[in-house]
Amino acid sequence: MVEADRPGKLFIGGLNPETDEKGLEAAFGKYGRISEVLLMKDRETSKSRGFAFVTFESPSDAKAAARDMNGKSLDNKILSLPLSLPLP
Repeated sequence: MVEADRPGKLFIGGLNPETDEKGLEAAFGKYGRISEVLLMKDRETSKSRGFAFVTFESPSDAKAAARDMNGKSLDNKILSLPLSLPLP
């Protein structure tokens, strides 16, 4: 999903617990310049919670990544990038 408050920010769900920030940057970096990768982790265990946010410098790069990566496999798990906002 492209976040309304930051048009280049994507929610990525369905992550493999072994996927890290570098893996996300490698998978999504081919769509454009990434300004931030935020992998959500459990406070107590520091293990991945299975979702992350990737912010692109360009909203159009984020939209391309969301369209292409939704339903694709990363580290043997199917990614979920909900496209709930209308895209131009």
